Amino acid sequence: MKEMVFTITPDVPASCTLELESTSDLPVLFKLKLSKMERYSVNPPAGVVPPEQKIAVVIRMTAYSQIPPDVFSCRDKFRLETAPMPRTELADIAELWQEVPPKTTRFQLFPVKMVIGEDSRWKEIADKMEAEANVDKGRSLATPSEPSASLKSTTAYSGEELLKRRRRMANEIEKDISDRTVQINDLKRKIEASTSNQDSRDTAENSYMGVSGVQIILMLAITAFSIKLLI
Repeated sequence: MKEMVFTITPDVPASCTLELESTSDLPVLFKLKLSKMERYSVNPPAGVVPPEQKIAVVIRMTAYSQIPPDVFSCRDKFRLETAPMPRTELADIAELWQEVPPKTTRFQLFPVKMVIGEDSRWKEIADKMEAEANVDKGRSLATPSEPSASLKSTTAYSGEELLKRRRRMANEIEKDISDRTVQINDLKRKIEASTSNQDSRDTAENSYMGVSGVQIILMLAITAFSIKLLI
């Protein structure tokens, strides 16, 4: 898959040219769709390539005063659609596309890649950002038993930075374990207190039932004694 490479420099719009060629004896319709319309401008965005001729489509990227955050992880794409011209008479491009049979349309995707210009004042910052991105990518791909080749090469490039990150991760894990230990101990104390309270309530209920039983027996005895007196 061919990439659209944009070399970006501060405050200067980057551009890339896509050359389209018709290898048939018929004119070919084309149109270019973008995933981020606000970032690019296309000239022309649609048109007709004459038979056995070429046409250049110029794509410009918006100028940036700061390094784009996705400079090393850009997912923008261009979608090129082409189809044989349905009739030879010239007409509005949108009208001609409405007459194109869907089965005759061809699609092609062009992913975008951004690179920092060598003479740019961003070069040093961009190199650090790229190293950081490679470290994160290598760590996500690595396994505990067999580190990936990407991680090995990145470690050689910025070993001190990687060591600092690992120490920071170890401290965070140790703190998390300590916090969870405190939570577990608190939970144990609450359970023990709840069990103690429950035992006290059970004892009180048993005592109350015992007293109530004695009272009932006494009442029955008194009632029986009263009946005897009446007889």
